[in-house]
Amino acid sequence: SYFLWSSMPDEKLFAAARSGKLHTSEGLSSELDRMLADPKNDRFLDAFPKQWLQLHRVGMFQPDPNLYPEYDPWLEESMVMETTAYFAEMFKKNLPLREAVDSNWTMLNSRLAIHYGLPTPRQAKLARVELNSTSQRGGILTHASILSLTSDGTRHRPVHRGAWLSEAILARTPPPPPPNVDPLEPVAADQPKTTIRSQLEAHRTNRTCASCHAKIDPLGLAFDNFDAIGRWRETERIEGGTGDSPPVDASGALPNGKRFAGPAEFKKLLAENDDELAKAFLEQLATYALRRVMTVDDIQQLHAIAESAKAEEYRLQSLVRQLVMSDLFQRR
Repeated sequence: SYFLWSSMPDEKLFAAARSGKLHTSEGLSSELDRMLADPKNDRFLDAFPKQWLQLHRVGMFQPDPNLYPEYDPWLEESMVMETTAYFAEMFKKNLPLREAVDSNWTMLNSRLAIHYGLPTPRQAKLARVELNSTSQRGGILTHASILSLTSDGTRHRPVHRGAWLSEAILARTPPPPPPNVDPLEPVAADQPKTTIRSQLEAHRTNRTCASCHAKIDPLGLAFDNFDAIGRWRETERIEGGTGDSPPVDASGALPNGKRFAGPAEFKKLLAENDDELAKAFLEQLATYALRRVMTVDDIQQLHAIAESAKAEEYRLQSLVRQLVMSDLFQRR
């Protein structure tokens, strides 16, 4: 009840507990069906993605109004609404988990449509919109909420984006940077404009930094086509320096050697490895459900839960069901 409704059990659930019904698979499954169909389940659909994706960080670093004058409170609120509504749509339609990272649709209102340069929906409320094959959107990784929370108020931060993706999507928390690492400096007024990517490549010549950056940076650089508030761009805006704005290079390679030319190919590579996505997602889901951090002692059970949901393509409701029916959840 606290997992799915964010509240105490209702009388029906108390009665099922008193009768011993919840100690049988059939009884527990029946109550789970009832709880998922109840409107109170919307609390889970709002609270879980906010914790999982760290959406409380949206707006933490307010964009510089001189650089991003179009950013406003309604846009910021719409950003978070898009992501929570996207998760709710996936859950209610019981879609495969891979659509969290790559899809041909999103949830839009008129404010977001203007921000993304997409046709404005007819309805005023947030609604599902199908995207054409050339769209750069689709999947939560290209939501303005995610792209802005991993930036600061002036520029995008590829390393922060990579670290966020590693932690939230792959459940691999990167180690903290070593002390006294010099930050990237702004381009000097008399130097040619250069991308953050180029500056990071020079930064990685430091052996202390190179090993971690090799794992993190490609995950963030894949989204270099998006600026600090999530707009698409072909060139990188550089404050200071001389010459034209340099073109964006969002290509790279994953640690397994698979290469990508930009965010669209990167998302497809992630979606193809849905076994790993499911294991990582279940770790986040179980952390939320059990109110504790998962440890090495839990990994075997988490992998078993993932395996039990594989035949159903790791659909969201299936993942929740398999977690609730597991010993990990029932013997917390």
